[in-house]
Amino acid sequence: MTNKTSRNPKPTTENSPHRHMMQRIAILFTLCLVVVSAVYLRKVLATHAATTNGEIEGRPSPTFRRICNGGANAGNYCKQNSECPGSTCRDRNVFNITVAILYDAPAGDITSIQNMISGMSALLFDVTDGQAEIGHATIHNNAISTTKADLVIHPSTNDTGFKADSGHFRTGGFMQVSINRITASADPARPLAHEFVHLVFDARDEYESRAAGCGAVTGGASCPAAGSGEAECLMDSNGNELCWGQGTTADVTDITNGNHDASNVTEQSVCRNNRSCWDQVVWSWPTTFLEPAAAPDPAANGATVNPTNFILTEDAVRVVLVLDESGSMSLESPSRMERLKVAAADFIATAENDTELGLVSFATDAETSSGRASVAITALPNDRSPWNNAVNGLGPSTRTNIGAGLQKAIDQITTAGGVTANTYVVLMTDGVNNEPGTPAAAAADLQAKVDALLAAGIPVFVTCTGGDLGLQSQCSEIAAGTNGFFSDSADAARLPQNFVDFHERITGRQGVSSYEGSLSKMKEAPPPTFFVDEGSESASFSLLWTNSGASARAVLIDPSGNNHQMRPIPQGVYARISKPVSGEWQMRIDSGGADSAFIARAYVHNRINNFVVSTRWPTRKP
Repeated sequence: MTNKTSRNPKPTTENSPHRHMMQRIAILFTLCLVVVSAVYLRKVLATHAATTNGEIEGRPSPTFRRICNGGANAGNYCKQNSECPGSTCRDRNVFNITVAILYDAPAGDITSIQNMISGMSALLFDVTDGQAEIGHATIHNNAISTTKADLVIHPSTNDTGFKADSGHFRTGGFMQVSINRITASADPARPLAHEFVHLVFDARDEYESRAAGCGAVTGGASCPAAGSGEAECLMDSNGNELCWGQGTTADVTDITNGNHDASNVTEQSVCRNNRSCWDQVVWSWPTTFLEPAAAPDPAANGATVNPTNFILTEDAVRVVLVLDESGSMSLESPSRMERLKVAAADFIATAENDTELGLVSFATDAETSSGRASVAITALPNDRSPWNNAVNGLGPSTRTNIGAGLQKAIDQITTAGGVTANTYVVLMTDGVNNEPGTPAAAAADLQAKVDALLAAGIPVFVTCTGGDLGLQSQCSEIAAGTNGFFSDSADAARLPQNFVDFHERITGRQGVSSYEGSLSKMKEAPPPTFFVDEGSESASFSLLWTNSGASARAVLIDPSGNNHQMRPIPQGVYARISKPVSGEWQMRIDSGGADSAFIARAYVHNRINNFVVSTRWPTRKP
């Protein structure tokens, strides 16, 4: 006999158990697709690595915060190595700032401003025990308005002392001073560092006394400078350190982390729950700043501050490609030379018209009589054949004389009229310098060229590939020694990526996001997405693959639903969009030919790159 009640009839209502089961199956199936897709497409930190709590709408922050460099906690915030098992914690937090000069400043004024910022970075590094410094300082000379910068420089006709206005980084704010105050001060870095601590850490003044409610100063400074024995700190009368503890105002040697100010009369005490300035720093950035266990170090914990890299905005870009033709460029398959040709051709293809581009190559020397390439600096037209022909003619030959290549670049720049605001050298090599003469002579010659580039103000962007002992160290030292930039291409397949990245950096663009994956898996994977923020003057998108037998097409879909085709470049496609619509952009990829690993990236040119805009997020702690 059939039991009718046991049958499972087709459901007829929305609340049927069968329908619920099917919904659960659908959800599980969707989750499986998401997991599978995640295997095929991986979002990675771009060269301009974004931070989880230090970004706005997906845009990389000018704050490069401490993270674990590897191990189980790779990419997580950290304050010390013990938080990074199997690896290390990045040694410092780096703040990049934007400077607006509200008049047409001559070279002497710009030098004074740069010296002030460099001094401020060194002092910031000191007072934070080596935990913070200024990385890049982008200086817009008579180009942007007050509201788009972290530091505003007024003309002397608008006499303005050192101030931090309009709150702090979570609500908006900037520092300002007039040029006459900078040039008249024996040490303008110190008051600027004072204002920077106001802006970035939201610390208040430590004057003794302040009226209750953060009123006017009613007394002199007496907060002890931790570890130095001085009677003043940076936040009262611009001393050398930050206040630590202060159990009693009568005992300025008490720097324990106890009651900061027993009388509770300083502005920091009244308005910041009696926190000391050191406590305030850690309170503001609790995941990346480490409070000293005892008295802070009177210097910078033995660390050395990195030089600030200054970027002066100017539309004209003057750059020389310096390319290696030594014999070892024939190694690997595809050879290093084949990879370099793709990379250099990408740089030439993606450069805007009127970019002033030169090209030289080097082996044992850099002379055209020895077969080396040379294309004089010329504004790029639509027809790029002279540069492309030079790249196609490169071939491995003899030894490595990097200094000769750099000298030819200097000569080309001099012939073209000298150094402009945006003058650079892009260097690629695969070997340790071994010419001219003995190893000692070769090292001395290369150092002399690096010194000359630094003195001339020509940063070198360097990438190198190969297995020579000390190669990466040599390349990073060339970059550091010229205030340039180094990016590793230990895998020669990364050369095209780095050349495109160099071009975007040189032209003032900043990385948004970077995705890696396999072309053959893109039908299953979601399209890479990139956020273009409001006010961007342009956005650039690149898709590069490593296998020369692969091919792909890509279309960009803007937030309004409009399609933008990407044009072919060697082993990739590229697009530059002027005045892009702000919001999420998608890159839909259609592959063909052989499979290949790929990397997709986006960059924006946005002069509104100040610290406030890029780190403020209303729903997140700093």
